[in-house]
Order: sequence, then structure tokens, then C-alpha cells
Amino acid sequence: MTRILLKSRLDDCLGAWRTAGFSVLAPVKRNELTRFDEVQAASEIALDIVITERTIKEHFFLQTEPLIKYQISKKQIETEEMLPPERKRVFFGVRPCDAAGLDIDDPLFGWDYKDEYWFRRREGSVIVTIACSQADDFCMCTSVHLAPDSTKGSDLMLHPLRDGRGWQVVPHTDRGKALLEPVAPMLQEEVAETAPVPDVPVKFDLDKVSSWLSDPANFESNFWKEISQRCIGCGSCTYLCPTCHCFDIQDEGDTYNGIRRKNWDSCSFALFTMHTSGHNPRNTQSTRWRQRIMHKFNYYRGKFGVNSCSGCGRCTRQCPVDMGITETLHEISNLPR
Repeated sequence: MTRILLKSRLDDCLGAWRTAGFSVLAPVKRNELTRFDEVQAASEIALDIVITERTIKEHFFLQTEPLIKYQISKKQIETEEMLPPERKRVFFGVRPCDAAGLDIDDPLFGWDYKDEYWFRRREGSVIVTIACSQADDFCMCTSVHLAPDSTKGSDLMLHPLRDGRGWQVVPHTDRGKALLEPVAPMLQEEVAETAPVPDVPVKFDLDKVSSWLSDPANFESNFWKEISQRCIGCGSCTYLCPTCHCFDIQDEGDTYNGIRRKNWDSCSFALFTMHTSGHNPRNTQSTRWRQRIMHKFNYYRGKFGVNSCSGCGRCTRQCPVDMGITETLHEISNLPR
């Protein structure tokens, strides 16, 4: 016997979680944009989409956020750290690739320094994923050794029932088990068949990609110029990616008072590596595209033992020039060895 959450009881679940002190965020379509936002009723949730246009990353690694306030006087400098408030949040209806993205980024934000802005939000959040029941031509989770029902980064996974009545409920962490306690009366135990996950074809050979990228002889390959000719450096692929994490820190204010702020940045931008001297070590779009691929599938893998990609396909799906990581990795897979 397994636990089942019927769609007809979803509103009751949302209410129980709110009563327990959680804010509930779920995929919604507002102003023609699909993203995660706070919801009050099940009718607001968009469960029929393949994936939201915006990823849940922006709720953990904010596009812009203040870090400290500062005040400079003649004799001293006063600072005040601006940590985010401690909040309890349920992210309901997360796709497995988005949940995996958070798990992939955790080592980075906890590496040589624990980023309290990231982990305070992570520790107060419970990730409820829904195994995919549909996919499109851009999905590539299987190419990075994940799957439409991968549990990486998931606290609680819902598997859609074949008859469409609801979901089979499977917790994967203690946090997920605890989330079920306030909604236990809304669940029922029965034997029910779950729907099959979609077939997501493998689009490139990840092992061949890793081998080619790790060979120093290929760093200056003419391949990079050829594959990146269409790239316009808009940065949409990095901003929509569930794992990209480049940022800049700037001070806003005057000589005596101000705020130090962290803002999203992108390795696709020409100014990202511009030195004060005027020298730019990555002064062409091909070198910037090479950096993006190398970072995700070589440098990050070497540092943390995992690729910085969860296979969501947003980088290709939303690219204004019909380009993306998938095409590049496919071409690398087929390069002569």
C-alpha cells in the first residue's frame, strides 16, 4: 500500500501547510510568464506545463540583494549585515531538473565559505517535486545522467497516477517526511498504478564530451570559433539556467552611507572579465562560450565531482538565435578523436 494525494484534496494540503507556518510557492502563469510564486489555492497552480520559463533558483540566489549597510564617519566605519529573514517555504510542483540544480549548486555556496544568504533560504525550504509526465525536444536530463523522475535535490516526490486522479507520495529526506505530518489526514492508502515517465532521448555522449574538454590540446581548437558564431552574448541562457551562479558585488551610495549589493552577472557578457587596465582575457564571444562549456562540464566537474548542468534545456529552449549547450555538446561528441 502506498500513500496517495488526490487532486481534490490539494487545497486542503495547501491550507494545512500554511497553518503549519509555511508559505507555499508553485508554478504559476502570470503576465504571460511561467515561474514559481506564492499561491493560496490549487486553481492558481499551472501543473500542465513541461517546465516553467523561470527556474526556482531565483528564490534562493536572488537577482539582486543587499548584503550590508555601511556608514563611514571620521573615526569609524559601521556596518550592518542584511541577512534574509528565516522563513519556512514549500516549493510544490518542482520539476526534477530544477531540484537537481539546487543540489548541484550547494557545494559551490558551501565550499571555502558558507554563503548564509543561500543556505538560510535552503534550510528553510522543502522541495516537493513532481515526476515528469511529458517532455519536449529541448529536454536533455538523460544526457547528463539524470531522469524525468530523478530524486536528486528532492525532499518529497509526487508520481502522477495513471488515471490522473492525483499522485503517489514518496518522501526522500527527513524534511520531506516531516512535511507529510500536517497533511496526513488528507492522504489515503491504496494500491494505484503510476503513469510512465516520458522517453527523453540521449542527445550527446557525456563521457566523450568530458574527455575532449579535459584535453589541453583542445583549448585553442578552432571548433570554439565555429560553434559560437551565432551567439550574440545576450546572457539569457545563463539567467535562465538552474545552476549558473555568476555574480558581481557593487556599492551603492555616497562617500559616507550606502549598501553593498550582490547582482547576477554572466560569463557571456564582454564586461564580465574586463580588467581596470582595459585588458580583457576573454575578449571574443568564442572565448566566452568556451568558458561557459568548460566551466559546466570540466572545471566544475573537477572541483566538485558533478557537472554544472541538470539537463532542463532552458538554454536552448529560450535562445533567441536557436543555439544552446545541447548543440555544442552534440558536436563535441561527434568530433574525431
